[in-house]
Amino acid sequence: MVIPKVPGEPPPDLSKPIERVRVRIYAELEGLRLDQALTKLFPWRTRSSIQRLIRSGQVHISPYPPLPDKQAAPAERARAARRVREDDILIVDVPPRAPDVEEFRPIDDESIGILWEDRCLVAIDKPAGLSVHPAGHRRGGTLINYLHGRYRNVEQPELDIVPRLCHRLDRETSGLILVAKDERAHSHVRKQFEAQSVDKSYLAIVEGRFAQEQCRVDAPLGPASRSAVRLKMAVREDGLPASTRFEVCERTQRFSLLRCYLETGRQHQIRVHLAHLGHPIVGDKLYGPNERYFLDALAGDLDEEARAQLRLDRQALHSSTLGLLHPESRERVELSSPLPKDLSAFLAADREG
Repeated sequence: MVIPKVPGEPPPDLSKPIERVRVRIYAELEGLRLDQALTKLFPWRTRSSIQRLIRSGQVHISPYPPLPDKQAAPAERARAARRVREDDILIVDVPPRAPDVEEFRPIDDESIGILWEDRCLVAIDKPAGLSVHPAGHRRGGTLINYLHGRYRNVEQPELDIVPRLCHRLDRETSGLILVAKDERAHSHVRKQFEAQSVDKSYLAIVEGRFAQEQCRVDAPLGPASRSAVRLKMAVREDGLPASTRFEVCERTQRFSLLRCYLETGRQHQIRVHLAHLGHPIVGDKLYGPNERYFLDALAGDLDEEARAQLRLDRQALHSSTLGLLHPESRERVELSSPLPKDLSAFLAADREG
């Protein structure tokens, strides 16, 4: 979700640490409780953490626009149960950084690959292990922070480019991610994603030798009801429709390299469907051998046995191709990213083993 900007204010420069965030309530949020609205605006935060911010006086609200012939009302300390109105301005003070959280530091240019770029779009080759945007305790060192450092020019508004992510990848997934350089291009590309008219494929290394040369999985997805991990998904009859096609690119002694085509865009769709087939992605901490590994990794407490079962430090999933209409020329753009070195080396070792 793109956080609605405040009219008349430039978007914040995310190449620098942010201590205060100002956001505007849009029409679809009107009438919600403040804590509910903030949870939708900041989906990476839990509702309980939002409520703690409100209780500690770190959220204020200012009506916008001011009443006719009156000055704007001063921002007031907010209450969680307060109902928000369209165009209210919320002012959220970011809590001080905890001592054990990694310091905000810029990303080295050499770690980010620019695959293709023009005046509207840039295609990034994201490395595994890089988050695309701040979430939870991670407020810096993400892809969007890097992009703001590369393109923003707040001192010269006529040269200022505000990069916008057109879609997302999981932190451990590598490969192609598309970024728009202006609001019009972003809107055009986002509409293509929402209409499912963007052709995209992934490469995945999975456990076992895939029996079929190709197959299609139609299995609805919804929240995993018996999981300790809130974001985990599962195949369930009452879930949302989800379709994925798989083609075998290569079989080694113990693994298969698959090309995966998304026909719908559900959360973790490829990972869930492959686990459902009995071929989980190598290194997948959530849908692989044991979901406990996901929780242990979050706590920085993965033991040697877990690492041995996972085989890789990250999930072997790579965003490989994207095809879409250019937002300005309306011509077809086809983008690709090769399998990264770590995954190529993993396959090579099993060929020779």
